Amino acid sequence: MTWVRWGVIGASRIAQSSFIPGLRSTNSGEVFAVASRSLDKAKQFASDNQIPTAYGSYQELIEDPNLDAIYVALPPILHAQTALDVVRAGKAVLSEKPFATSGLAAKEFVEKSPVDALAWEAFVFAFHPQTSIPRDLINELGPVKSIYSHFVYTPSNPNDFRSVGELGGGALLDVGSYCLRFAQLLMNSTPTLISANSKFNDLGANDEGSAVFKYQDNVEFKMHWSNKKEREQTALVEYQNGSALFNHPFSPNADSTITINAGGSSRVIKPDTRTTWYFALTHINQSIAGLIPPSHQIKDFSIEQATLLEQIQAFSLDS
Repeated sequence: MTWVRWGVIGASRIAQSSFIPGLRSTNSGEVFAVASRSLDKAKQFASDNQIPTAYGSYQELIEDPNLDAIYVALPPILHAQTALDVVRAGKAVLSEKPFATSGLAAKEFVEKSPVDALAWEAFVFAFHPQTSIPRDLINELGPVKSIYSHFVYTPSNPNDFRSVGELGGGALLDVGSYCLRFAQLLMNSTPTLISANSKFNDLGANDEGSAVFKYQDNVEFKMHWSNKKEREQTALVEYQNGSALFNHPFSPNADSTITINAGGSSRVIKPDTRTTWYFALTHINQSIAGLIPPSHQIKDFSIEQATLLEQIQAFSLDS
């Protein structure tokens, strides 16, 4: 059996609620250490989550010779440099998204990393079987004509780093990034930004907005993000001969549906309800073990992702 030994940097809510149970569901890895800048916090997190080792510094965990991979769950401004420290120490890394707050930071990570580094950004929905459906439908419904996606929510803690622009906070980077990644996975090409408008809070975080891109063949992509609304996520793909509506494009669950309309009739598909974390971490663990080639790595898409998000920010500030 594949068995990958993980460490966690950042005693965070998402590590506890998503990463750790997702990893344990794969039966191919376990968390053996956690690090926080507060040793007491690390010890409490370790106790709460049945983790044997706690460190009071990130570097101690990075240097632990018993670990194969590290999950980075820190404020976004720290992701790229921490991930670089991890891969330079010879370990695989999975960084929370957004991986970088600028295209330059993502580019520098790729350029400075070992050529054989294994590094992923946690857009884990990319690994879920549901995410391949929009491309598969091209064979049935013809070319893509337009894409719309939105992700809105209200934060559980309005005063954490997500409210601070210089730390990489704001709804655009937090949830709007999913909308963009969905379109990029479908189109697999670089779009042109046509327009963008945003509302920023007093700390410079992009709290709400919308943007319009154009892909090749005049395919229009519209996205909307907000941290001022009741939680909802949707993606609609219009094809030449029909459409597909996803009511949970980024986190499929028992209530998820894909409604396909074509030829005057509709049908509903229910996706696999295993979590996005299960599929992502199964793939990542198998890649680390050398059983399969890795996909969706940081070097494959994160530079372009960060650059396009940066364009939205700049366009909104200039308009």
